Amino acid sequence: MKHLIYRIIFWLGYLAVLLTTLVPIREISLDKIFLGPEVFNIRLDHLLHFAVYFLICLYYLVGQLKRISLFSVNPFPKFVRLILILAVATELIQLWVPDRTFNMFDMLSNVIGLVAGVGVIRMVLGTKYKVLNKIDQQE
Repeated sequence: MKHLIYRIIFWLGYLAVLLTTLVPIREISLDKIFLGPEVFNIRLDHLLHFAVYFLICLYYLVGQLKRISLFSVNPFPKFVRLILILAVATELIQLWVPDRTFNMFDMLSNVIGLVAGVGVIRMVLGTKYKVLNKIDQQE
């Protein structure tokens, strides 16, 4: 049952990200965040794009740690491809949605969030498997 709930939540989130792309909205002014000197600032929407894809990766990681998988065969490569398609498609679709505009930096923020999330997944799961292998070798 927990596998089904995990998958339903994932697919609902996936569809929510996709559907928000199709909603026509007028330009929203999101202020910049200044971190330190004025040379380095981040637009809030880019940070939001990064966070969404990073959090999707963390959701996947939690499932893996609880031994719940989205797919029965090759789950990690399928997950990465699926989220990469979402990251690129959600921006490209905006070329045809009224009152929305394609933004290369939004797409880049999506992909960077995915890459950062994948890095965390590999680091955490790699460490977990190394620890489990050491325990098995000691027994």
